[in-house]
Amino acid sequence: MAYVHEIKFYISSESGKLQVALYDKPPFFSDEFWIKNIDASEIGLTCIPDGLKLEQKYKVEVLGIKPFHASKPEFDFIDKCAEIAFYTAKQVAIQAVIPNPGLLPPL
Repeated sequence: MAYVHEIKFYISSESGKLQVALYDKPPFFSDEFWIKNIDASEIGLTCIPDGLKLEQKYKVEVLGIKPFHASKPEFDFIDKCAEIAFYTAKQVAIQAVIPNPGLLPPL
């Protein structure tokens, strides 16, 4: 899971459309943490906001918005695997402590 804290506007060399690169806060061992590129229209923009320049990173607060969730498909897959592993381990632990939970009285 990642949260967008910085954005950079650029013009796509392929489509000629305004694009936005989304970045999270970088980890201590890196200068940046790129999440993904999207078409500016996906966040409701048709042109670069006044006072901002292409190819320069800005904090999302400059646009008057709070950091927001964005993810790569790989992150979603890893998060889902971790969730499944957690619930499977939880169920195994419950079974080890309470071999037949169906015999317990209702709470």
